[in-house]
Amino acid sequence: MTDRQNKTHWSRLPEKGSALGITLLIATYRLLGDRAARLLLRPIVAWFLLTGGDARRASINYLTRLWRYSGGTTPPPGWCSAYRHMLAFAEAGLDKLVAGFENTNPDTLDFPNRTEFHQLLQEGRGAILIGAHIGNQHMLRALAINHNIARINAIVYTDHAQRFAGTLTTASASYGVNLIQIGSFGPETGIALQEIIDRGEALAIVGDRTPPAGNDRVVQVDFLGEPAPLPQGPFILASLFDCPVCLFFCVKDGSDYHVHFEHFADRITLPRGKREAAIQEYAQRYARRLEAICLQAPLQWFNFFDFWQNAKQ
Repeated sequence: MTDRQNKTHWSRLPEKGSALGITLLIATYRLLGDRAARLLLRPIVAWFLLTGGDARRASINYLTRLWRYSGGTTPPPGWCSAYRHMLAFAEAGLDKLVAGFENTNPDTLDFPNRTEFHQLLQEGRGAILIGAHIGNQHMLRALAINHNIARINAIVYTDHAQRFAGTLTTASASYGVNLIQIGSFGPETGIALQEIIDRGEALAIVGDRTPPAGNDRVVQVDFLGEPAPLPQGPFILASLFDCPVCLFFCVKDGSDYHVHFEHFADRITLPRGKREAAIQEYAQRYARRLEAICLQAPLQWFNFFDFWQNAKQ
């Protein structure tokens, strides 16, 4: 990884916003309601659009690639679409807060494969759920927590966004439930995760961000028509456990969320001598599914950095 790539890696980007701003948003929601809080987001997002050059350029870069890949059927790249993109991200953050304040209504989640999801965990083998920074993954976890539907443990990295994560945890007691913070992976971590799988629970991890700066365990895939880096970690992790692997994406459709839940593999196997090729195949399959979801919800993929930079060797 070059010096420039290291400096602009997502894990090294400075956190935007402030605890005061998030607290103000929370207070507005509690005192004046949902509509007022969402109206407050509009000038805040406009300010970030004007002052956040890196995020704005990353948004337009993504929208440009998606627009070309879709043949011009997705929102055209530019400041207007970038604003809508950032606003969707801000609203997803507000939805996380709301999900913590309130007892999430199962009816707000369109989950066609809910029965298959229940059956999967009832088998007692546990499961690996690979998601992405698209839509709002927290909605499914909030539903599971609030209604005791299933135990979904989310593996996260929040060192780069401590203010937001800390404020969410303070505002909502349920936000930090079943969150597993991992900075590095060692034997103790592996044992702890194995215990979770052995209890028949689910481990959720995202597959669309490379490891924190300094870790080069990535695989190159074709994504939206150009080479892009994906982390090897989710597939290596899944290979350690004898359990099914599924993909899940939770995207907003109108005022409700739709859960895409689908089988990916009975288990991940990385044969000796063919390990890199196997990881490449799994990662490319994942990338194809992520492309499809981006086409369905083009303004809900929230990676505001140069996602393709590490592929520029």
